[in-house]
Amino acid sequence: MKNTPLRVLIIEDTENDAVLMTRELARCGHDLVTERVTGDAGLRAALERPWDIVLSDYSLPHFNALEALAIVQQHDPDLPFIIVSGTIGEERAAGAMRKGARDYVMKDHLARLCAVVERELREAGERRKRKQAEQTVTRLGKILDQSPVEIYIMDPVSLRFLQVNQTALHNLGYSLEEMQRMSALDIKPEFTRRHFAEISAPLLNGTRDQIRFETPHRRKDGTTYPAEVQLQYSISGTEPVFVAVIQDITERKQAEDTLFREKERAQVTLQSIGDGVVTTDAQGLVTYLNPVAERLTGWGNDEAQGQLLLRVFNAIHEDTRAPLECPALQTLRERRIIEISARALLIRRDGVEFAVEDSTAPIFNRGGEIIGTVLVFHDVSHTRALANQIAYQARHDALTGLLNRREFELHLNQTLESARSEGKHHAVCYMDLDQFKVVNDTCGHVAGDELLKQLSAKLQKHIRENDILARFRGDEFTVLLQGCPPDKAYEIAEALRSAANESRFVWEDKSFEMSVSIGLVPITADSGSADDIMAAADLACYVAKDHGRNRVHVYRRDDSALAERHSEMQWVGRLQKALEENSFHLYYQTILPLNANVSPGARYEILLRLKSGDGGLVPPNAFIPAAECYNLMPAVDRWVIRHVLQALSAQNPGHALHTCALNLSGQSLCDDRFLDFVIDEVSQARITPGQICFEITETAAIANLSRAMRFISTLKSMGCRFALDDFGSGLSSFAYLKNLPVDYLKIDGGFVRNMVHDPIDYAMVESINQIGHVMRIQTIAESVESEDVLAALKKLGVDYAQGYAIMQPRPWLPASGADTGRNPPPPQ
Repeated sequence: MKNTPLRVLIIEDTENDAVLMTRELARCGHDLVTERVTGDAGLRAALERPWDIVLSDYSLPHFNALEALAIVQQHDPDLPFIIVSGTIGEERAAGAMRKGARDYVMKDHLARLCAVVERELREAGERRKRKQAEQTVTRLGKILDQSPVEIYIMDPVSLRFLQVNQTALHNLGYSLEEMQRMSALDIKPEFTRRHFAEISAPLLNGTRDQIRFETPHRRKDGTTYPAEVQLQYSISGTEPVFVAVIQDITERKQAEDTLFREKERAQVTLQSIGDGVVTTDAQGLVTYLNPVAERLTGWGNDEAQGQLLLRVFNAIHEDTRAPLECPALQTLRERRIIEISARALLIRRDGVEFAVEDSTAPIFNRGGEIIGTVLVFHDVSHTRALANQIAYQARHDALTGLLNRREFELHLNQTLESARSEGKHHAVCYMDLDQFKVVNDTCGHVAGDELLKQLSAKLQKHIRENDILARFRGDEFTVLLQGCPPDKAYEIAEALRSAANESRFVWEDKSFEMSVSIGLVPITADSGSADDIMAAADLACYVAKDHGRNRVHVYRRDDSALAERHSEMQWVGRLQKALEENSFHLYYQTILPLNANVSPGARYEILLRLKSGDGGLVPPNAFIPAAECYNLMPAVDRWVIRHVLQALSAQNPGHALHTCALNLSGQSLCDDRFLDFVIDEVSQARITPGQICFEITETAAIANLSRAMRFISTLKSMGCRFALDDFGSGLSSFAYLKNLPVDYLKIDGGFVRNMVHDPIDYAMVESINQIGHVMRIQTIAESVESEDVLAALKKLGVDYAQGYAIMQPRPWLPASGADTGRNPPPPQ
């Protein structure tokens, strides 16, 4: 549900139609506040209260939509107005939209209403943002003109003045028109263009944020005065500019003691002008609010002065709703910069809440005494909402809304710990939907998805409140029965089986019986690891299927059926044989740079395949789960690393290699001897360690954070690089990223694949790319399967792309090199 209720004003004489509109909007996930009016007087009275959107029938007994539209526009021209009618024709609808109606929806097509309303709400929000931006620019211009220092905005190439403030015009004696025809070289007699280029070079190459230097400043009458210049490189709209802040050093030195406090406050305020800024005196009383702070707190600068900061900046903890300590008093007490709680909510004077991030810093005079504090904060409501959404998606299955496999395994580990420490009994049910493939093959994947959603809803009704139901993978579900002895666990498992079996799935003209096979594993203090429990549950589920499906099989260690099933599983022997006989095959797939400013050399990821008995190739998704289940992944990873490094050492030196990416499993990270093995192999290989990039999945890294950090830091010290794979698929907090010094983020293909058609996927890719770039981490988009997606990634500024739209995986022959093009020829 949305955090803020949607306020809808409905102009409709038929109550039933109004109810239908309300019900349709509720389907979109909104909390609603609605009011129905039927005439002129009721509408005018209702408009005295705030509304997000207006829905109006076209014809009412004594009133029509055009009259209502005129009244609404007089009150608020930006308030979205949508006609919902059963009688309006195309010509009248077009006329209404020319007069200002945003759209129209026919009553017999109310399903369209939700999308129209969502679109108008977004566009209304964008209009508000544009107005706020225009107001900010206006206020900024006033601030610049009122500044006691000279401020110049210049073109970085020609050095011509684009904008100067009134102080600069007054001090130099030029008019604005004269200054706009001049450049910086006209008022700095000792400067040449080359001299200025040398001074500004650190700004342009990004090694410095700002530069300070002293230079004579020449007035119109030819006289000069010494000036201190603070030069910055910035972006104005879409154009790069130099911003120069200049002070007359003579006047500053003469009045240094008098103006020191005002100078410091002006500099801090100017540098933080994009955020809310509040300053206080040494008693914590407000002395200044900038325009952003006025907007976010609801207090004007004049009325806030002299008030306690805690009254103006009313902050609470987002989760507990407890008031936060006054940040100014804490800074005054501890004489240091204070970061405010990451879950802070600012309550504006009118009650509106904003998620904020902020910090306070002390202001010292020349004698080292605190003379006040400065509080800097900004609105992070959108970012925090997006982070919350990402965190939710990281824990839940997108199709069913149930917990996902990773979250279930976290709960399982916690439950297993309670069994060991407190002697409690628990159980796990592993459920596999029988004949699911029949539905998919007969009716398609849309029907299969609907079946899974219906089954999820049925199962949810037959578990207890503290039990945990999750979609484990595909058509497999798991239930964690907490505090549940074996007899009760079997009773619940039977209830789940019966619930699935007692209903039929109907799709169009086809009907299917539903049933599940369930493996039940008791959890006690003697149980093995979580992986052992899930392997036993999976095995018990297979036995249930083998014994005729639609049944519950309870795992017991001495169960002959389980032993027989276990002996039939040939993957362990087959994988071990593949390791011994080197029957794995290496493929590669190009990683394509999306901009021209990259170092030369081939970039690709090594992919693993297994030779099958009939001479074909087995894809990794067929044998990797088995290798993980039986802890063979460290051996597989060793095979890949050893063979790749040996091949690269022997390759033709004429083929330049920039990056060869190798995947590592979470099991390898947990293997104490694996790091030493990698160090030895890299040290012995005749390659540059920087050519090797190890890819670790986000979930594996977070699950083994301390080991991952040690692994990464050790190999990075040798020169190797690292990529965090499948980023976004299992994300629980961006905070983990700060602890993992990786070079690349590989954006999960689940977001990339359909990003041009799904705005949420597009926003996820955009957000992860922005966060990666803020942290100076390059981004790689996986599963790029169309030219449209590739174009969208280039537009977002993603650094690299990988997928079938660029190149199908091909056999890797390192002696001939790997082509870096879009469609490389097969290696010779």
